[in-house]
Parts: sequence; structure tokens; C-alpha cells
Amino acid sequence: MSGRSWRVSPWDADPLSWFTTPNLPLAAAAMTLVHGVLVLGPAGQAGSRPLVQVAALGLSVLAMVWVHVATRPRRGAFTIMRALVAVALSGAGVVMSAMGYSGETFAVELWWAPLSASLVLLAMVPYSSAARLLVAGVVLVAVSAAATLVFVVPDDPTWPPLSAVAITLFPIIIGMVGGVVMIRSITSGLARWSERPLDVPGVDSGADDLAVAIDDETRIRIAPATAFIASVLDRGAVSAGDAVRAGALAQRLRAELTGEIDRTWIERVARGRALTVDDPERLAEQLDLAQRTVMRALLDALLGHTDSPVGSARVELRRTESGAIAVALRILSTLPEGRRETFLAPYYVSLQSSVENLRWRTGPVTAVEFEVAGASRSRMPVLRTPDEGTPGGPVAR
Repeated sequence: MSGRSWRVSPWDADPLSWFTTPNLPLAAAAMTLVHGVLVLGPAGQAGSRPLVQVAALGLSVLAMVWVHVATRPRRGAFTIMRALVAVALSGAGVVMSAMGYSGETFAVELWWAPLSASLVLLAMVPYSSAARLLVAGVVLVAVSAAATLVFVVPDDPTWPPLSAVAITLFPIIIGMVGGVVMIRSITSGLARWSERPLDVPGVDSGADDLAVAIDDETRIRIAPATAFIASVLDRGAVSAGDAVRAGALAQRLRAELTGEIDRTWIERVARGRALTVDDPERLAEQLDLAQRTVMRALLDALLGHTDSPVGSARVELRRTESGAIAVALRILSTLPEGRRETFLAPYYVSLQSSVENLRWRTGPVTAVEFEVAGASRSRMPVLRTPDEGTPGGPVAR
């Protein structure tokens, strides 16, 4: 995941969390506006061209409003071109503000424009990959440095040129580095969480639960071999039959360990739970982080507690004729209908933002089906689920 986490945004990794907190860009815009008004007004830093500063402030605020508009769920992914529009607006605000101060001295340490550029990066954090935010930050750093050297340094004897540039770039660099670290931390953590097994009931002892569970599983797995070795030691001799049996035990143990390694992430999730996985082609490994996260969250909520499970589920994955991956999830829930709809609604919203051709049918058996683009990257017709109330049946025919 180390390389992939550079290309995944927090929105891609967990759409539902960011769907419920959608106003970060507007908050950044409000902070920029308030800070700019205070600096240009009470702090007296409007200079001799206040209208130029007001126009520059308007461009900076517009950059964050653009991020808010461009990241609404129905508008799709926040692409590099959309990010560059925000960078261009913010960079233009910095350059215009610097030009407004050209030919006069002002307190560069109170300059509002660098902080606004840093807040633009903050506004893009939930919707940008680490690599994309790094590119945006580098562009803003370069533009701000050039504007400072060309329009600010020649007329400001208060600070040495390098000091003036450092004061200008400090908030932008902090915003860029902090944003990249935050994005990678979120996406890497969610990737690890989405692939871990569901919680196994802990052993009631003072020992570490994970260590005890591993010891118990290992003891069960090697029990036949241990019993065989003990029998040979008791006899004090090795026969030809013992050699054959030892080979068979070794082959079986090797096959079990190989099968454990070959389990897909969803098979590891299903282990020991009321979840049936039908994925003969191992297509689950081709789902991206966002799709895994949504499915994992839904299965965690349904099946995460062995003492009071909300229901059982069956997951089927098939390759369609056009190369897409068709996924069908059927949920048999013990919840009343009203509570079931309320319980599943957030996951529907989250799935809607990360998959294609989502179909959701309620009833005694809740049927969810969607498609994930395969190698062809093209959209395919939706595959219908079986008749209502039928928990099984193939997905692709």
C-alpha cells in the first residue's frame, strides 16, 4: 500500500466520513475572508491600492468555493484538472496582491495571501491524493516565491530577500507537508483496517488475545503431526509406513498454509462469521480501497459481534462478458424493516459514490448489486439479482 497510498485520497478511501463533513472548503473560505478583512482593515495593510487587494482576496475565496462546488458527490472525482483550477485562482490572488503592494513598503509578516494559499491546500486535503496535493503545493510555492522576489523584495528593505521569501513560503510549505502527511496517514490506516479479519472473541485470560488466538490455531493445525511424532517416539523405531504418513502430513500442512496465504481479503473477513463468499476467480482483490472500505464497514456492522449479530450475508463476484466485475451482496437481517432501512442507508450513500450501476432492493432479503470497471474500463449493463426473497443464485449468467 506504500506506493498506492500516494494515489488515493481520503474521499476515495472512506467516502461516507467525508460525505457527512462536506463543508471544510467553505470553512477555509470563511477563514480566508475574515483574516483578509482584518489585515486590510484594522491592521491597515491595504496599501495605496485597496481595490486591488480586495480583488485578490476575492480570487482566493473563489478558489475555495470552487473546491466546495467541484467536490459535491454527484460531480464525481476531484480530478487533477479541477485541482489546477483552484491552484490557478489561488496563485492569481497571491500574484495580484503582490502587484498591489509593488512600489511601496508593507509588513510582509502580516501579508494575508500566503495563509490563503495554505488554506486552499487544506480545503483540498479530503479530496486529493498525496501526490496531487504535493504537485499543487509545489506550484503554489513556486508562484508565491516568484511573486515575492519580483514585486515585494525590491521595495521592502525591512527584511533580507531570503528572509522575506521564507516568511512568505512558510505557511504554504506547512500546509503542503501537513496535508500530505494527513492524507497518507488516513489512506494507509484505512487500507490496513479494510483487510484485517473481523474481531475474534477474546480469550478470558490475562494473556494477549491475539497471541492466545494464534497459539490455539497453531496448536490445532499441527496436532496431527505432533501426535504422529509422539507415537514414533513411543515405539522407538521408524517404519516404512511412518515415512509415507510423514510425507502425507507434510503435504497436507503445506496445502493448508498455502491456502491460508492465498485467501482474498474478503475471505479473511468472512472467516468464522455468518458470511458466505463465492469468488472462484479471486475478483475481490481487484476492488479498490474505497470499494473495499464500504463493503468492509457494512460487513463489520452486520457481523462484527458474535454475541448479537444483526444478520447473515452472502457475497458473489463474477466477471461479466464485457470484462467488468459484477458484485452481488445479499443480506438476511433480523432487524425490523424500519430499523433495517435506517441502518443500511449510510452504506448505500457511500457505495453510490464509489461504484457503478448500483442497485438496491429491500425486503426480507436485502439485495445489493453493483459493478466495478475491469480492464476495459467501460460501463456494462446491470445484472439483475434473483427473484425477491431468494438469498442465493449466480450473479453472472
